[in-house]
Amino acid sequence: MRSRLLAALEENLRFLILEVRNLIEDTRAFLAAPEDAADRKSTAKDDYIDNLRSIIHSKSFDLARTVSEKTDRDRLQAIDRIATELERIGDFCGHIFDQVAYVVPVTMLAESDFTPYFDEILAAIDGIEPALTELDIKRALDICRSEDTIDRIYLSAFHGYLRALEAGGPAGSVVTLIFIHRYLERMGDSLLNVGEAIISSILGERIKIGSFRALEESTVDSISSGQIAPTLEAVGETKSGHRISRVRRSGMTKDDKPVIFKEGRRQKLVEERDAIQRWQAIAPELVPEIYAFHDHAEHASILFEYIEGRTFEQILLNGSPKELELAFARLTSTLDRVWTATRKDEVTPGKFAAQLASRMPAVFAVHPEFRQSTQSIGGVEAASFESLVAAARRIDEATPAPFAVQIHGDFNVDNIIIDEAGDRLHFIDLHRSRSMDFVQDVSVFLVSNYRLRVFDAPIRARIARVIEDFHRFAGNWAQKAGDETYQLRLALGLARSFATSTRFVLDRAFAKRMFMRSRYLLEHIVQQRRSADLIPVELFRD
Repeated sequence: MRSRLLAALEENLRFLILEVRNLIEDTRAFLAAPEDAADRKSTAKDDYIDNLRSIIHSKSFDLARTVSEKTDRDRLQAIDRIATELERIGDFCGHIFDQVAYVVPVTMLAESDFTPYFDEILAAIDGIEPALTELDIKRALDICRSEDTIDRIYLSAFHGYLRALEAGGPAGSVVTLIFIHRYLERMGDSLLNVGEAIISSILGERIKIGSFRALEESTVDSISSGQIAPTLEAVGETKSGHRISRVRRSGMTKDDKPVIFKEGRRQKLVEERDAIQRWQAIAPELVPEIYAFHDHAEHASILFEYIEGRTFEQILLNGSPKELELAFARLTSTLDRVWTATRKDEVTPGKFAAQLASRMPAVFAVHPEFRQSTQSIGGVEAASFESLVAAARRIDEATPAPFAVQIHGDFNVDNIIIDEAGDRLHFIDLHRSRSMDFVQDVSVFLVSNYRLRVFDAPIRARIARVIEDFHRFAGNWAQKAGDETYQLRLALGLARSFATSTRFVLDRAFAKRMFMRSRYLLEHIVQQRRSADLIPVELFRD
């Protein structure tokens, strides 16, 4: 039944492709001889195209509720996306019909050569059905590449019309002709989206063409030659927007390991690449091996080793008591070794309050109720949160760490992987890693445990024990290292992490509990209470 419905949907798509192709041909003929077809209308075809698009969307939505196979879901998404882009191409044709009336005299159209556009567009349109039906990556890539060709054609024409304007040509008609060329150029943008939709359905994960090219260059398979392509499995997305996928290459055996493909903002990924390279010189067993790095202007991508194991968070929430005990022991012994080996006796500012101040606009955007002015109750003044941060910043700047160590930089419980089989621990997501005050990692780890959105009493008790044990471990290490300002800096770090974490928490009650803990710490820091009293264990208990 489901295959019959899918076949019917694909038939609708074939009709849509045919109608759009016919409309493109009509547009081509109209531009070639507008004086012979002044009464030609695209409205009827455009309405039929819109109707087909609506039918495909409705069928895709209904069918998606009954589909269990991921490959079928990927195909449905591709068909729906292709239909949307084909409808847009039809709309662009309609806009071109409308614009011709503003070209005076209409014979000016004959001076423009639109043939290269239509040749490229129609060739791409003809490749859609076979690329989708035959899962042909090469044809899908050809559809994507048509956008580059169309862009070059448009750019050449655009500069020509600019010269015509400078020479005193009829401004209204020249600008209208630019609009017509622009609509043809935008068809290329839609074709790029069509090609990406087909590639994404083949790979099993949505991917942009730039990222695919990086993947193509990075894998051993010749995936653009028409061979079976690798598949992508979504692993996650970081808070900075980076998408992470597991890549399984064609021809892999059960003994072959997949690789991880990560794409996103260039600066973050460059920082991560550089950090991993630094770790390779310090403790190569802790970080994944980089197989390839590709720079795409504003974006970049990394292909690196897939790390076997579970995150510390998964073990904390779902592991046995023994598994958690062993994971915690691996973690603390690793930190002891790394901190000791990488220690540099140089004064290092923590900048906790400065970090907090810089992230407060994002916190207030999510929780505007946290922004309050200084208030007075019965003669007792309650300072605003921002004034507390400003006062704490002066204390922070006067209390640098006496030494630096190599830190993770984003030491959340989901960035630590434990490979029980290999008795190894690994760090991932290292774009903030650098030589810094170790309290940066300590405070982030403690709060990342606390903010786990699990409220089952036995699990919360496990979380509390991990927090207390790690707090004790870090304090003992600081004492052994002769760090006399550790407690004060930890209070500053926790105040930062409690407050800034609320921007990722929409539960107002839970966010308020974290925010008030930050305020409690800041008030005590500003009042210059004895540092040993700043962080009672109860701070992490609800």
